[in-house]
Amino acid sequence: MESVDVIKDAVKNGKIVTGSNAVMKLLKTGKLSSVFYASNCPSVTVKDLRYYSGISGISVDAFSGNSAELGRMCGKPFKITVLGIEK
Repeated sequence: MESVDVIKDAVKNGKIVTGSNAVMKLLKTGKLSSVFYASNCPSVTVKDLRYYSGISGISVDAFSGNSAELGRMCGKPFKITVLGIEK
């Protein structure tokens, strides 16, 4: 399944978590099934996401669009840089 489809399905089911701090916290505890970050996500954040995903075994993928496009896809009136999908 493509990342866009996975995100749209999670939004429809209300299983998304937004914001780097909230996503990082759930990533560390293993409560997410996957994580996506926007193309303009700061490299420090991407590095942290990849580090903790290696420990927890949760996939972290890049979203092809920027944070404004990710926010629009989620139906939010704000930019989303990091998005987590709950189990």
